[in-house]
This record gives sequence, structure tokens and C-alpha cells, in this order.
Amino acid sequence: MRELGFHQLRVRHHDKIARIEVERSEIPRLIEDEMSLKVTDGLRKIGYTYVTMDLLGYRTGSMNEAFFKKKKKQPEA
Repeated sequence: MRELGFHQLRVRHHDKIARIEVERSEIPRLIEDEMSLKVTDGLRKIGYTYVTMDLLGYRTGSMNEAFFKKKKKQPEA
């Protein structure tokens, strides 16, 4: 994806799902027909079945969001 011109990005691995995070300003470029096909084809070639995009975009600590939500839901002993 860097070769395609994306600078701040992350691809999260969720089993057969690749979840892409790019800067919110780059989301329109990512979802253009030609670009989305290139990205999807590339990720499928390396084994992903599904390719998704995080609508909130790239942000640090995004994996911690799910961790802290899960931790809050656990009943106290």
C-alpha cells in the first residue's frame, strides 16, 4: 500500500479478514474503484478472504478500544 502512495496506514490481521486503517483524508482515494481493486487483489493474493476498511481511519491505540470495552463489561468479583 505504501507503493500505492499511502503513507500513514495499518493493516490489522483478523484471521481471514484484513482491516485497513488509513488517514481519514485518504479514505476517498482508497475507495475509488481502481484503487480498491488493486488493494483488495493484493491482500487476497497473500491469503485474506475479506478486506475491510475502518471508517474511523488510522489512529493510535485502536486495538486498545476493544480491550478496554471488554474489560469494563466483566462483572466484578
